[in-house]
Amino acid sequence: MFCKTPFAVLITILIGATTLTAQTQPKYGHMNLGNLLELLPDTKKANDAMKVYTDSLGAKDEAMTKAFQEAYAALEKDYNSGVLTPVQTQTRQAELQTQQQAIQKFEQDAQQLAAAKREALLTPILQKVEAAVKDVAKEKGYLMIFDTSSGITLFAAEGDDVTALVKAKLGL
Repeated sequence: MFCKTPFAVLITILIGATTLTAQTQPKYGHMNLGNLLELLPDTKKANDAMKVYTDSLGAKDEAMTKAFQEAYAALEKDYNSGVLTPVQTQTRQAELQTQQQAIQKFEQDAQQLAAAKREALLTPILQKVEAAVKDVAKEKGYLMIFDTSSGITLFAAEGDDVTALVKAKLGL
């Protein structure tokens, strides 16, 4: 028979509260997003595509620079040999200056184009990983999952490494 003393009631309440607290205690997880991204085949494809793209921009920059250097050398040769009039010299110098400005503009544009291309290639991959992380969080009851690759975490209590769960969700 169950005893209904105040002590027994208090113990029952404490056990119930402890059980309820243990069930509702938030779970935190962590993973290294950088390491996970390196494992994804899509990331390798994106990096390969990015290399091809930046190589093509670099080749165009090199061609423009080489053409400028050749035009400069030709101007210098013609000027030193005295075959140019002052007006011809000024005209060719202006052409070189225009050519140099075009190279500088291309280099600035190339940086912006490369950044936009990188974002276009990585966004779908990051969205896919984010969806997998959210699914794992919902399925396993995580309140938060932290990225340990960012290096911003100053302190973290014991948490679960959810990398294996996210990898499984992504089919790795």
